[in-house]
Amino acid sequence: MTGGPLDGIRVVDLTRVFSGPICGRMLADLGADVIKVEPPSGDFTRPVPPVDSEGIGVTFSYMNAGKRNICVDLKAEGAPELVAALADRADVLLENYRPGVMARYGLSYEELSARNPRLVFCSITGFGQTGPWNHLRAHAPMMHAVAGTIELAARLRDAEPLQEIHQHGDLYAGFISVSAVLAALYQREHTGTGQHLDIAMAETLVYANDQVGIELSGYDGVRDFDTWTYAIAHTADGQAVSLFGNPATMLPTWVTALGGNADDCPNQPTEEEALGILNGLVAGFSTFEEFGEVVERHSLPAARIGSVAELAATDWAADRGLIAEIRPGIPVPAKPFAMSDATVGVAHRSARLGEDTRSVLADDLGLSEDEIARLIAEGAVQVSD
Repeated sequence: MTGGPLDGIRVVDLTRVFSGPICGRMLADLGADVIKVEPPSGDFTRPVPPVDSEGIGVTFSYMNAGKRNICVDLKAEGAPELVAALADRADVLLENYRPGVMARYGLSYEELSARNPRLVFCSITGFGQTGPWNHLRAHAPMMHAVAGTIELAARLRDAEPLQEIHQHGDLYAGFISVSAVLAALYQREHTGTGQHLDIAMAETLVYANDQVGIELSGYDGVRDFDTWTYAIAHTADGQAVSLFGNPATMLPTWVTALGGNADDCPNQPTEEEALGILNGLVAGFSTFEEFGEVVERHSLPAARIGSVAELAATDWAADRGLIAEIRPGIPVPAKPFAMSDATVGVAHRSARLGEDTRSVLADDLGLSEDEIARLIAEGAVQVSD
C-alpha cells in the first residue's frame, strides 16, 4: 500500500459546523495535511455531547478527525496575516462564512490568490457568492425548507411536513465540495493556477434530488422509483423488516413467496389493503432469519431494520474496518471508501482547541519562540499544551 492519494497537499480549513468540516475531514482521509483554523470560542460542534474527558465531542470528532488544529482570533491585530501566511503555503483553503466576511479580514480569494496563484479557494454558503439571496443566513433545516426537500416528502407521503433527521443540506454541500476541490486540483496540473469554487447549499440539495426532473416537468402520475411506499412489516418476535417494492403492485409476488395464495389478492388493492395482507404473512414467521431463508430462495430483496450501532457490531463491519475509535470512547466512521493502491482513512485523533498552534507557527511558518509568545500575549492565537 502506498500513502494517501492526496499526500503532499496542504489544506487550510476555516470552516465550522458540518458543511465545510466534513469536506476537510474527507480530504484528510485522502492523505491531505489539513490545518483547522478555529476561533477561541471553538467550533459550535466541539461541546456537543457526548464528550470525552477533554471536552471533545463525538460530533466534532467525526467532522474534524485527522486535522491539525490552530486557534486564531481573526479579530485580533496580526491574526489575519497568520492565516494569509498559511494560505501562501497551501494548496487549498476552505471557508464557509457569509459572502464578504473573508474580505473584511483581508482574506478574500482575490487577495490570497494574488499572493499564491496556485491556491484553490473553496467557499461554501447557503445561496452562493452572488445573486439576490447571497446575504441570507443558511442552516441545513432552512435549506431543506427552501429547496423542496421537506415539501416533497410530505406531499408524496400525504403527511404533514416534518424536518429531516440528518443534516442533508450541510453534508451534500460538503461532499460535493470535495469533488470540486479534486477537480480544481486536477485542472491546476494543466493550467498551473488555482481558482475560486462557489458552493451553494441550496444548489447542491437540488442537484442531489433524484426526483428533481419529475418535479420540474410538472408530471403528476405514478412514479416507478417510489421507495417511500415500500412496506415495513414485523415477524412474530417483533423484528421490523423492509420489503422491496410498492406493496400494492408487488403484492402477488410477495404473497406467492411467503406461502399465500396470489389468487386471493384483490385485483387492485389499495396500499392499506396490501400492507395488511403483507403484515399478516410476515407475522407468520417466528424470526427474521426464518423469514430471510424463504425470501432468499425467491430472490426477493428484504432487510432487517436495525441501528447503525448494530451494523457496526457485525462481522462485515469488522472486516471492512467501518469504525475507528480515535479517542477513548469516541468512535467515528473510519473512511469514505477503499482504494487498491492507496491508503484511505482517518490518520489520527481529533485535536484539542489550539493543540497544534505552537508547532504550526514554528514548523510551518518559521516563527521564533519570542514571536509566538508575543502572539499569545496579544491574543492573536491560543495554545493548548
